[in-house]
Amino acid sequence: MFKKLRSEATESHKKSFRILTSVFAAVFVCSVTVNAFATANDYVAVNVVDGENTVSVSVKSTAPADVIAAAGIELNANDELILDDYNETNGGTIVIDRAKVVRIVDNDLIGYYVGYDETLDDMLAQNEITILDGDVIDTGIETPVYDGMLVNIDRAFGVGIEYDGNAVTLSLTGGTVADALEAAGIVLGENDIVTPSLETELTDYTHIEIQRVTFRIATETDSIEYETKRVEDSSLYVGEKKVTTKGVDGEKLYTYTEKYVDGVYVDRTLEREEIVKEPVDEVITVGTKKVETLSAYKNTTAPISELSVPDDLELDENGLPKNYKSKVSAKATAYTGDPATASGRKPMPGHIAVDPNEYPYGTELYIVSADGSYVYGYCIAADTGGFVEMGNTDVDLYLDNEDMCYNWGNRDIIIYVL
Repeated sequence: MFKKLRSEATESHKKSFRILTSVFAAVFVCSVTVNAFATANDYVAVNVVDGENTVSVSVKSTAPADVIAAAGIELNANDELILDDYNETNGGTIVIDRAKVVRIVDNDLIGYYVGYDETLDDMLAQNEITILDGDVIDTGIETPVYDGMLVNIDRAFGVGIEYDGNAVTLSLTGGTVADALEAAGIVLGENDIVTPSLETELTDYTHIEIQRVTFRIATETDSIEYETKRVEDSSLYVGEKKVTTKGVDGEKLYTYTEKYVDGVYVDRTLEREEIVKEPVDEVITVGTKKVETLSAYKNTTAPISELSVPDDLELDENGLPKNYKSKVSAKATAYTGDPATASGRKPMPGHIAVDPNEYPYGTELYIVSADGSYVYGYCIAADTGGFVEMGNTDVDLYLDNEDMCYNWGNRDIIIYVL
């Protein structure tokens, strides 16, 4: 709010007189002749000081306005007369204090104010115009006022900034959000979020929020399931299987970039994935060999043994050896499924269990049933059976399966020692 043009003299100008009207048109002319009825005491000497100019006049005792008119000086509205050294009887000095009109643009408000021989600071105080912290005035307040002076005042307004758990308020006259952050000494990270944007023009009570964005590297592992492969083996019978290679799960490593806003997790981005441990496939061996039955060999010359007959062994038309060292009548049982033999040979039809004291390991034999129903065939003493302690069996023949063993039972045989 602006104060109207003042109409009273200041304290320092108690004796001054405000001239509110135009100067009298008539001017007293000093007479060079003395009226016969006048005396020298009817005139007084007066100095009129108007800025840097001084006009001296000799006038009859009269009012200040008449003296100013006699001096030929025109007063403007709001000019003041300082009469500290003047009286109408004795004359003296009249000082004209010219009014200075100052135009003040206070934000969007324009006011005109009257000043005298004083500084801008004095004039603002007299008119109750206060400059607050943050306000910007384009003229120094110690500057003496002059007529036509123009003063611009940009009023500061509040700008709030919230960041890192802090809240501050700045007094600014304008600019952008970026300017406010610079004024507050706040340094932004490359990925920080500023609301509103840095280019936004500031207004009264603009609220700025800064969200700090940070990133972290995180890793996770996950297992890779092994695959199962089946491999056929003709040495195993159909229905038989065994794990020849145990499966082992692999491992995969995932690397993520995690995003946090003001310390709170928001999301993540997969940067890469890599296999740090290859899985090992499990291999299961399954048999393809057809399961033989003992009856398949009954009353035939086909041997049960899977060993090939040596070239130097001759067989007759009934499949019996022609050349051998001795021929023994004996008893034979049958067994199957052992994982190994005492001699280290592979368990299979043709590798039989014996009493090694009677038939040392490696002894070559040829065996047939006593009734001629079965030909076990060419075989090698390779294992020792529990029958040795029992004493009711001479040899134990290896067969393909349990059914064949049960069907064989305990039979009379003929052993040809080769």
